[in-house]
Amino acid sequence: MKKTYILSALVAMALSSGMTSCSDVDIPDTPAASKVENLTSEVDGRTVTLNWTLPQDETITGIQILRNGTVIETLEGPQTTCTLRKETPGTDVTYTVKIIYEDGRVSEGQTVHLDVVSNEKIAMLLPCPQAELTDDDEIATAKWFAEAYAEDGEMLTPDKVSVLDPDKYPVVWINIDREGLQIGWRNLPAEIVSDATIEALRSYVDAGGNVFLTKHATQLTVPLGFLDEKFAPGIFASGPGGEGGDIWSINCNIGLIYDHNDSELFRGLTTCDVFQYPTFPLIGPGWREDHNCMWDLNAYQYTAEGENTVEKFQNENHCTVMATWGQVVDFAVGGMLDFESVNGRGRCVANGLAAYEFYQPGGNQYQANVERLSRNCLDYLNK
Repeated sequence: MKKTYILSALVAMALSSGMTSCSDVDIPDTPAASKVENLTSEVDGRTVTLNWTLPQDETITGIQILRNGTVIETLEGPQTTCTLRKETPGTDVTYTVKIIYEDGRVSEGQTVHLDVVSNEKIAMLLPCPQAELTDDDEIATAKWFAEAYAEDGEMLTPDKVSVLDPDKYPVVWINIDREGLQIGWRNLPAEIVSDATIEALRSYVDAGGNVFLTKHATQLTVPLGFLDEKFAPGIFASGPGGEGGDIWSINCNIGLIYDHNDSELFRGLTTCDVFQYPTFPLIGPGWREDHNCMWDLNAYQYTAEGENTVEKFQNENHCTVMATWGQVVDFAVGGMLDFESVNGRGRCVANGLAAYEFYQPGGNQYQANVERLSRNCLDYLNK
């Protein structure tokens, strides 16, 4: 009873003093933010193009693009179009466009629904038709690719390079691994280094196409514009090979400082205990060809700064040294490089390590690592 009396008294005091509820307080309306209008869309495989019109006489500082409710792009200024490449395939994907105003307001969005369907293929560029290959490693590599990418891969020969379009072929793999070659990219198979083929490949990379270069093909980093001629691979061999009883592995912890073991390029590879640190074995005892085509980082003159030759090489060439010979723990040798995209050009992974060999007479106990590394590199470049 006492509590009831006190509460009643408080209510009476509030009424007598003229207090009002919060619902009686006037709150000024916030001006509605005008939306985009006439939103249209075009889809070509994994390329989505959005177009819209903007309201007049508004101070617009940016545009938000949302995919399925998540912001994926923010454009500066009053833009009226956006092209999104390499979108994740899906059915009934929603794209929403919102306006950002100078005063911080963000408009409601206008939305379109699309089906994004991948029609891309990873390409392997051979110097000749597959049936005409003569080197056992090139034959084995092409055979594995044809089987592993039967649904989403395509073999091309130099007479077909004119069809190369990054939107249709986001990655091109070139593998040259044969006996008797002389050092220098101009000494690669004539069909691969003809003026027409190099021009087509260079245009493809300039347009955003990505390349995977393996073994002797790492020399193409020069004509395709990833490296200046003075940084061409200098560790080179193309001899007949021989018998060996050891394991050839690769070390991805460069100088035991720059650790790339967890990179997606090496995901799923098994390690071995040949050394006091983990390395990835690629070929076991048996007959092997010592076909390196890689970089002696101590042999170059640098203008870029860096704590060591690895940093200087990386800073000068917009790349990362991802792997070296298994036994190397200093900064002397680059065996596998990952080049970043510069000014919209495509990316490149170049692997010139001898341990990366697709065919070993009698079988390779680490063949699964060779194949997994190949798939990892292609998938990485296809993102």
